Amino acid sequence: MRAFFEISGLNIYIQLAVTIISISLHLFNTRNTQRKESVLEIIAIYTIGLSGWFSIMSGLFGHIIYADEVAASIGWPLDSGFQMELGFASIGIGLVGFLGFWNRAYWLPFIIMKFVFGWGAGYTHILHMLQHNNFSPSNTGVIVYWDFLFPLVMIVLYLSNRRQSNF
Repeated sequence: MRAFFEISGLNIYIQLAVTIISISLHLFNTRNTQRKESVLEIIAIYTIGLSGWFSIMSGLFGHIIYADEVAASIGWPLDSGFQMELGFASIGIGLVGFLGFWNRAYWLPFIIMKFVFGWGAGYTHILHMLQHNNFSPSNTGVIVYWDFLFPLVMIVLYLSNRRQSNF
């Protein structure tokens, strides 16, 4: 199990793969039918809903169950209560996104939370690189890019869906 924590950004790669596969399967299985949702809406539903699910799983497994392994990969102190707090915050944020599968009213609150959380985390990673020389694998690279770019992707999806469907 420890080997999984040595792959920086593995959770991001898995989330991307599962999201792309899920969207593709949905579109493939409904290709010859009248869809209730547009293609753009299906992309947004899966992107937001699965992002919520992965936030829940990341909080539970990454920051509660395997807290020390994750902390070590980020270059943070081990056996700290902040990991459990971060885990529960991630679970709460993720639950809002996961509910977006069924109710679009959850989309904007989730996007706002992920934006603040992601940009705050990205800023913190950069500060730790500059101030503490922390270039641990999970404090740099794809993790930092994801923190900044993924909330922007969700904002574009949300605004595009608003424009298309006037919800």
